[in-house]
Amino acid sequence: MKIVAGDYKYRKLEIPEGIRPTTENVREAVFSMISFYIPGAKVLDLFAGSGSLGLEALSRGAERCWFNEVERRNFRVLQGNVANCRAEDRAVLYNHDFRKCLSLIHQEMDIIFLDPPYQSGFYDEAFELFNENGLVKESTIVVAEHLYNNKLSDTYGKLYKTKEKKYGTIGVDLFTAR
Repeated sequence: MKIVAGDYKYRKLEIPEGIRPTTENVREAVFSMISFYIPGAKVLDLFAGSGSLGLEALSRGAERCWFNEVERRNFRVLQGNVANCRAEDRAVLYNHDFRKCLSLIHQEMDIIFLDPPYQSGFYDEAFELFNENGLVKESTIVVAEHLYNNKLSDTYGKLYKTKEKKYGTIGVDLFTAR
């Protein structure tokens, strides 16, 4: 897998064993939907895995990305991918449960990538914590990837679903704060 566009274009990313990375096609589609919001953005890649979503955002001009990956071996791969892109100065790395990570970040985000293990059931709780912990501002966008048949709610606190796309069995929903 590699970065699709921007400053880190063609940089190869190592993929940790046992995770399901966002495919390049889905990543390209997601970034075409949110490209206007990326320059200068503060980004959170909450269930980072390899870091492909956050690194793609940094490559395309995001100011800073907070990455979180709970699994230690996956976290080491994430660290290597950030180093390979030479993005250490724009990346904040956490190796925590997502609840703890969200309690440590005291920053409103412009873009949040929410891509937990599909069967985890973490979606509702994560959205609740985004609102409770002050990560959501008026223009925040949440990009949630899930199994298309496992529909997400249309609203989560201040966040409202504005777009729903299907890519094979994968669903990608965009939420915007109001």
